[in-house]
Amino acid sequence: MVSAYLVDALRDPTVELQDLFTSASSSATEFPQLVANHFSRVFRTETAYKQIPALNLQNPPEAYAPRSLVRFRGMVQDTSPSTEMYLFKSPDGKVGGWGIEREIDADSHPELNYENLRESTVLWATSVPGESSWYSDHLEGPNTESPSAHDHVPSRPHKFHNPQLKHVGVQVKLYGDNGTHLKSTDIATFVGILAFDHLSIDHDDPPMVPTLHVLYVRDETEPPSLHPLEHGTRQSLREITETRSNLLQWLSHEALGGDKEAAEWALLSIIASVQARTPPLLPPSITISQFPLPSSNESGTSPTLSHILSLILPRLITLPLSLNFLNNSSFAPESKDEDLHAGMLQLPKGTALLVTENGLRVSNLQVLQEILSSQTLAYDFPFSRFSFPTDLNCLILAEGKKSAFFRTDFVVPLRPQNGNDNESLWRSGESIEKPNDEVLATFRHMIHAARSGKIQVNDATSEYIQEDFVRERQRNKSVTSDDLIRWMTIAKRVACLVLPTGGSRD
Repeated sequence: MVSAYLVDALRDPTVELQDLFTSASSSATEFPQLVANHFSRVFRTETAYKQIPALNLQNPPEAYAPRSLVRFRGMVQDTSPSTEMYLFKSPDGKVGGWGIEREIDADSHPELNYENLRESTVLWATSVPGESSWYSDHLEGPNTESPSAHDHVPSRPHKFHNPQLKHVGVQVKLYGDNGTHLKSTDIATFVGILAFDHLSIDHDDPPMVPTLHVLYVRDETEPPSLHPLEHGTRQSLREITETRSNLLQWLSHEALGGDKEAAEWALLSIIASVQARTPPLLPPSITISQFPLPSSNESGTSPTLSHILSLILPRLITLPLSLNFLNNSSFAPESKDEDLHAGMLQLPKGTALLVTENGLRVSNLQVLQEILSSQTLAYDFPFSRFSFPTDLNCLILAEGKKSAFFRTDFVVPLRPQNGNDNESLWRSGESIEKPNDEVLATFRHMIHAARSGKIQVNDATSEYIQEDFVRERQRNKSVTSDDLIRWMTIAKRVACLVLPTGGSRD
């Protein structure tokens, strides 16, 4: 029976929606939840879910016929558009909403019952910024590129963190309470009916944009494992130690001139996360200093470390702080004419930032320093400024003995073992020696597990830490409680690498 529903929903979701309305006895308030329950049940298995065509850069909106059923995994960029009214039930007794009843015209419907008017929530969502191709394939499966992929032009490019990059942006309409809890930078998969509708904006002639009328929402959840181990399988301490050693060896050899200490600090940086806001237990900000500039002055050159990290991290953004990049980019989101323009740092939780220094623009540098110091990002509106919490990892590569522009918790000088070989530090991704797929999967699993792991300090250890801190302050009067917080943060991350199985550990 479910298989018949699945075929019908894939073939014509609008008819399936209308049939559901005809057979239901739900009220206007209850029907959107009934829709969400029905379609999520039809596609509850992973096999059934993967049959829903994906909306992405390989298969953009133009690749689909009007009112096709699609799934779009994206980041919520803007939650500020006003709600819209729709007619839940038309005068002839048919279902409205989900793009079926597009306009409410009292002249065309003299018997219009205003009690059947309901509100839909409107969002704007984009492709997930900085997402690695291997991670996207892991979640969504590999995609076959459609002929229209190369011709896709985003309808609202200013709503993506980097307007110059190709991406997909869609207007999302939510019905009932389904998905209304989502906030800016949250990631979710929206399953719904694709159409081209007017942009929800107070304008005499609003443009037509890709619009997804959502049937149900799948919230973003990290996969239980990024490594093909059987469920419940635990690695031995020897296996954990060996994996960690191999990962550090690869990082140092391929990207950091053989410097294993710098590789260890880089690894600690990328597995950190916000542990608490009050008191603040934030990811440590780390500078790898004395990192030479590339010998070539070609624009767009990226450090080798960027290519390495993209192979093992789900999301990575590299920020080259060149003068041109800083002066022509905006790091913080800003509302212009009641339209929220994205900023370079409007990114999902868990995104890693790799920053290279060689430029200056005060406003953008202040925004990035705010991320480093407090894990918050200010959104600028015409008459107000609001700060929203972030959870980003940031690793800075600086040419000097310390960062010229940022205050970071730790400064680690790079000490290459093969001399000042700049070329090895600034290579293309194609020249990197990559481990096999099985080893890469093991590295990814370790990083994911270490980031999600929780370390709880028992009473005996807590007492020892306090006594040790008192002794250290007696020896060095410059030591403060902020130092203790930084030490504890690093110690917990090191412990998570020793026990990278997730969950809590004493």
